Amino acid sequence: MVEILDSTLREGEQTPGVTFSVEEKITIASLLDEFGVDIIEAGHPRVSDDICRGVKEISNQGYKAEILAHCRAIKEDIDFARSCDVDWVGIFFCVSNQRLEQQFRSNLNRAINLITSTIEYAKEHGLKVRYTPEDATRTEYASLTKVSKAAIEAGADRISIADTVGAMTPIKMYEFVNKLKSDLKIKLNVHCHNDLGLATANSLAAYEAGATMIDVTVNGMGERVGITSLTELCIALHFIYKTKNNWKLDMLPELSHKVSEFSGMNISPNTPIVGKNAFLHNAGLHVAAVLNNPKHYEIFPAEIVGRKRSFVLDKMAGKQTIKQKLEQMKIAVCDNNITKIIHYVKSKEKGTVSDSEIMGILDNSEIQMPIFQ
Repeated sequence: MVEILDSTLREGEQTPGVTFSVEEKITIASLLDEFGVDIIEAGHPRVSDDICRGVKEISNQGYKAEILAHCRAIKEDIDFARSCDVDWVGIFFCVSNQRLEQQFRSNLNRAINLITSTIEYAKEHGLKVRYTPEDATRTEYASLTKVSKAAIEAGADRISIADTVGAMTPIKMYEFVNKLKSDLKIKLNVHCHNDLGLATANSLAAYEAGATMIDVTVNGMGERVGITSLTELCIALHFIYKTKNNWKLDMLPELSHKVSEFSGMNISPNTPIVGKNAFLHNAGLHVAAVLNNPKHYEIFPAEIVGRKRSFVLDKMAGKQTIKQKLEQMKIAVCDNNITKIIHYVKSKEKGTVSDSEIMGILDNSEIQMPIFQ
């Protein structure tokens, strides 16, 4: 069983230039809850008054999903989270030698004392705790396991492994999580950044190694170039790994487009699953095969995510593509006119052929009455 933590409202809002209003956050959270995520990371309450208000309002919506607040290893941050009525706090603190020396001017033992005292404080006040050793994948392994074991002893319910700069590869991630799982004996989360385009692959490798919760955002939003995409991860888990879940996969396009609207970040046409081109077939051979059986060129049916497959006409198109296009337009024409269209399509050097161009090619006297009434 794998669980999903969605961080669109926290990590996603760290996307450069992106800010969500409280009302927009509630809309997104409601969609995420209906979709079926397990935990919604609603924000870092101490950052600003509106974030604090948003976290509190989300916490009191009565969602099935549990609500988590992002916190530094500071007791005052825990108090802010408590005031927002959250279920979880996600406490983060990096213990790599470089960060301890250059940023925190501290050492490992002092850092552990700070982290564990904050965890104990949160547990005393009835909160569930996820501890994240930030930049875990580049932290010295002995330090990582020492702080993690201390966090577990202090009461942490989960340890979240953050690949903060996207430095891992799938094989390395598998080996890393597999070793940690053996050494820590606790449920592991992973939070993978996408700096090298490997976030989803690394998250899946972590799942294969035994991670039981994966952090995602809608459209893969987040700091710099973002983290693992909710859509990509859930579809891969469902269709490749056959995981048991109650996700409403047909909601993925709606979620994606709503977050795109609120964030002002357009969805690229070649975005997997939700992009305009995801089920748009082009080359003549491909179209003929898809018309015979969509499985020849689709890993999963478009209908599962509320999409429809379609076909585009350009110089790559074949006769079968044109026939299918005319059928979609509810027009039946003779073979001569199909040949005319093929010649026109093949001669067009750039771009696709529009419906109006097709109508312009056809001789109105030769068009039959519309079919498929």
